[in-house]
This record gives sequence, structure tokens and C-alpha cells, in this order.
Amino acid sequence: DPEKFEAVLGFIAEEAVEIIENDRFDLLALLLQSLHKLFSQKTSAEKEWQNSRINRFFKELSTPETFQLISDKLLRLETIEIDKLKALGRTLLYFSPQLIPFLVPVILQSSSHEVQQVISLVIVHLSQRDIGPLEKIAELHSQEMGDKLLAIINSLQGERVNEILFKMCEHSSNKVRRKAINELVERDPKYTQKLFSLVDDPAKEIRVCILAAFSKHKSSELENLLLNYLQENAAQKDVSHILACYRALGYCGSNKAVPFLSRILLSQGWNSFMGSGKPIFREGAAIALALLDTQEAKNTLQKASKSRYKVIRKAYDKRKSI
Repeated sequence: DPEKFEAVLGFIAEEAVEIIENDRFDLLALLLQSLHKLFSQKTSAEKEWQNSRINRFFKELSTPETFQLISDKLLRLETIEIDKLKALGRTLLYFSPQLIPFLVPVILQSSSHEVQQVISLVIVHLSQRDIGPLEKIAELHSQEMGDKLLAIINSLQGERVNEILFKMCEHSSNKVRRKAINELVERDPKYTQKLFSLVDDPAKEIRVCILAAFSKHKSSELENLLLNYLQENAAQKDVSHILACYRALGYCGSNKAVPFLSRILLSQGWNSFMGSGKPIFREGAAIALALLDTQEAKNTLQKASKSRYKVIRKAYDKRKSI
């Protein structure tokens, strides 16, 4: 009966806040679960008013005042109240994703790992319905939330989520940046091309991280980027970075890199005091050729092993350092 149905929902709406205030989260979870089941059922045209009224009920329940009350309750919950926490967690799944900004202070301020874990799962669930509130959180609170925000984002999929991850690559924490880089590469190896500029990052651990990402798969695009980088910029870089770039080229490259590497490795011995003839470049070229492991690369290494120039033979022997 529409009138009775309306009256009951109106009563529940009035009582909902009091139920939360009295910590009867188990009761509220049961109520919301029952209404949601009713909402999800296929209804005849003449009973469409039911779904419309239930939908309005959930919207009316999702107010800033209710959200703030929930946030305050969560901050006061202790680990020992695990049953209340679980019941409240189940309840929150039925609320609007607009609740998310009110849950962030809980993650930032609560000392309870259990509370943080439950709220993180709720945020993931709500964000699957609407990613918008989480995007705003990432924009406003990414620096404070760091690892916790990243853990939430890693549980979600989609282009908008990936854009958040790219922004996290600019985080103040190198640990967070490293995790964001690895997550992006795990999602799509082609993202390494968009992250190539990090090869010159001021932080060594980020440079190491991005070069390790380059080394995970063959890529003609990355091969071209690294070849250009080594030809134009390598002379100004430190030794360990140069070698790491050559290793990455060996892992991701192809026979296209062999002429360049051959020229570096086999140039005349007396030219060793000049840019590309420096021992470190020869060593890097030999390592890259060994990692390429193609017949063309092996032929070049064979020539190096028999060279009359000691500096070339020495570079050939250094390839064993891989």
C-alpha cells in the first residue's frame, strides 16, 4: 500500500540518525539491506513508485549532517568494538559516494588499523559507483594520505583511476612515487613511454625504478627513446646511470640498436679519451649487446673479443658484470 509504505519509510528516515547515535549499526545495516533488496527487485509498472520512494529515502539519508555524525562515530570507535565496526562498515556500503570526503579524516586521524582497513574498503566500494569524490580527494589530500590513498586507488580500474596514478607519480614521497610507477607499468607496459622523462629524475631511486620498468619488456618505442637519450645526453651523466641505461636498452631493444652499440664498442682504441670512446660507454655497449642476445649482437661481441685494442677487449670482458 503506497500510503503505508510512505509512512514506514518516513518513520525509518526520522529514526535513522537516532539509530546511528545509539550505535545500533547492526539494526541500521539490516534495515538498509532489506530496502536495497526490495529496490533491486524487478517491479511491475504499477509498483514503480516503490523504487522511486526507496531511492528518495537513500538520498534523504545521505546528508552532510549524517555523514559528519558517521565520521565522528568512526573516530571514536576502538579496536575492541570490532562488531560495531563491521556492522557500521556494512551500513556505509548503502550510502551515496558523497560520503567519501567525510571518511578521509577517519583514515588520516584514526590510530586503529582495523578502522582504517574497513573504511578503505568502503571507499573502494563507493568509488566503483562514482569515482568523482575520490578524484577530488586525490587532488586535495594526496600528499597527506600517501600510501593509504595509493592502496585504495590500486584496487580500482579505469582511465580516470590511471590519471590519478599519473598524478601520484609527482608525490613528495619517493616511496609513493615508486609504487605509483610500478602499478601503472603493471596495468599497461606502454605507460612507460609516458613516464620516460623520469629517466632524468633528481632522485636516484626513481631513476632506478623507471629503468627497471623499461627492462621488463621489448618495446621499439622505448628502444628509440633510449637510443636518442644515450646519443644526446649520456656524456653528462654519472657512471652508474649510464650503465643502467645501456642495460635497459639491452633488455627492451632489438637489432635496430646493434649499429649504434657496435660503433660505441668497436671505435678505434686511441679514441677512448673522446665522448663515445670512453671505457664506460664501451662497457655499457658490450653489456647491452650481450643482453640483446641476437646473432648480430653476438657477431659484434665476437669482433670485440679479438680486437687488437686492449680497451675494446677489456670492455668485452666487462660484459660479464651483467
